[in-house]
Amino acid sequence: MQIKNKSLLIIVIIVILLTVICGCIENGNIGDSSITIKGKNGFYSTIMDAINDSSEGDTIQVGNGFYNETITIDKTISLIGENRVNTIISGNKTGDVIFVTADYVNISGFTIKNSGDEYSFGVDSGIEIKSDYNTISDNNIISNGNHGLYFTSGSKYNKIFNNIFKENRYGIYFNNAYENNIYSNNFSLNTDYGMYFGTQSNNNIISDNVFYENQYGIRIKSSDKNSLTQNSFINCKRGLYFCCGASSNIVYLNNFKNNSEWNARDGVINQWDFRNLGNYWDDYNGTDNNGDKIGDNPHIIPTADNQDNYPLMEPYEKYI
Repeated sequence: MQIKNKSLLIIVIIVILLTVICGCIENGNIGDSSITIKGKNGFYSTIMDAINDSSEGDTIQVGNGFYNETITIDKTISLIGENRVNTIISGNKTGDVIFVTADYVNISGFTIKNSGDEYSFGVDSGIEIKSDYNTISDNNIISNGNHGLYFTSGSKYNKIFNNIFKENRYGIYFNNAYENNIYSNNFSLNTDYGMYFGTQSNNNIISDNVFYENQYGIRIKSSDKNSLTQNSFINCKRGLYFCCGASSNIVYLNNFKNNSEWNARDGVINQWDFRNLGNYWDDYNGTDNNGDKIGDNPHIIPTADNQDNYPLMEPYEKYI
């Protein structure tokens, strides 16, 4: 009987130890021997330690794992994850997950999640950029309470491509940011906006992105001379919206399909075609008598005296 009791006690102790160990692995990188962070002088226990020990131009390689920390990048470095699905940085719902203040920073290969929550009234973001010439690529930027990516006032010449922005409040928020290039990203299930332009966010290029099942695909407010081409707005509640003095923006070769309330609204004056090429509208009922795949009659953009003069009869070919 005593032997059985001792055996049972040993089993209980083993179960408890396994539970504790598993909890440590899931909730942070402390004590997880499977996690590898390789920097300038070898291996590190946290990403921030590796950054602090780095020099301008260094590359920090981060192996698969769950990294429960917030990071500030104040040097020109490359931060490279092993795998965008399994290399996870979580901010524990506090502030920014990654705050970039240096120029020419490269971040790729991560899942970036759990910035400050949606009720904080701050700019808490998966990534906040307060600098220029950065490249953010091949990441999953998901489940951040406020912004997936936030451009702080004056940020310019950044390239954002091949990322997934999903289940954030805002996918990307522009705050007086200009001449950035946002292309080949996927925005889905963001609760307020896939992309939001605050005031004076001018001359940005938005191309080859897919906006799927967001509340709004894009809202552009008081911002001018942005170019939107070859994007698809699909199954959103509202597609593309210009308001509050946003003018001289150009929109062509985009697809608007199955957006439940409306495809587009323009409260000011913007250009909805370029060089005899407009956009595809699933609610366009015009004809194409000469078979050139361009509608014979304009497509009217509601709420202002705007129209697409050359509506496409078929979706832009990249997304057929």
